[in-house]
Amino acid sequence: ETGLQKRYPKHPGTNDQPFFYSTPEQKNILPLLQVQRRFVDKLLQHTLNYDHVLYCIDNETSGDPAWGKYWAMWIKQRAQQEDKTVYVTEMWDDWDLRSGQHRHTFDHPEIYDFVDVSQNNHNRGQKHWDNFLFVRDLLEKHPRPINTTKIYGADGNKFGHTDQDAIERFWRHLLGGAASVRFHRPASGLGINARAVACLKAARLLQKQVPIWSLQPADHLLGQREENECYAACSANENPIVLYFPAGEMRSVQLISQVPDTTIRWLNIDTGTAQEPTPLAGKTIQPPTGFGNAVAIIR
Repeated sequence: ETGLQKRYPKHPGTNDQPFFYSTPEQKNILPLLQVQRRFVDKLLQHTLNYDHVLYCIDNETSGDPAWGKYWAMWIKQRAQQEDKTVYVTEMWDDWDLRSGQHRHTFDHPEIYDFVDVSQNNHNRGQKHWDNFLFVRDLLEKHPRPINTTKIYGADGNKFGHTDQDAIERFWRHLLGGAASVRFHRPASGLGINARAVACLKAARLLQKQVPIWSLQPADHLLGQREENECYAACSANENPIVLYFPAGEMRSVQLISQVPDTTIRWLNIDTGTAQEPTPLAGKTIQPPTGFGNAVAIIR
């Protein structure tokens, strides 16, 4: 009755089977759709009891946008009947956040209440940062939380990404304004290993000093910057300024803006520890000797 075969050996992303084409605007496979509705309703019986559940229709989909729209509206209607507010997104497979695929979510705030850009974590360096800022700028007219729930990167990763890639992606997205950052599970990500824990400790140390959600990307404050050498964010009045230096050799930038009597405090991301603030002498900023991944708080 459903038209489903017993087996579909190819990856679901090939969209060979009609499971993701059952809705009225698609193939309208009513026997299948009735079971899917009952399944979703059963899930909602449990999840609508809680206020901290986010709903993502698909993982890395390349299917028909009509599918995500249908289930997003179904979930919202069921929530409304229970006098609940829910937050829904659809997550796409394309690694390029500028592709038309992602616009099905980006361009529809009336359907999708937040976005997930985890696929950006297949990119490295400046491209990774620039793609995230592209989304931030695109959503400016209708601001919504930008989540990155799968930070890829671990030595020996099947994608060829390293521990260092993961750490850099975490900190770029954090300073760029992501609402959520999370290391992916091993072996595709760091999970909650020692390097991830040190990152989280350093992030909490930063949060105690600076309301991270108030920061704006601010690479324009940096002079003599090489690609992927340093990333900057600051509050509206440029105080404080936060700099992230990925691990590497011979790193230094020139701070274009500086307030008199400024101090600098260094966080060691690789150990999750902080130094005491010291007066900032001059405008050349360079991580202390022995620091790998480092954050500077300038205020």
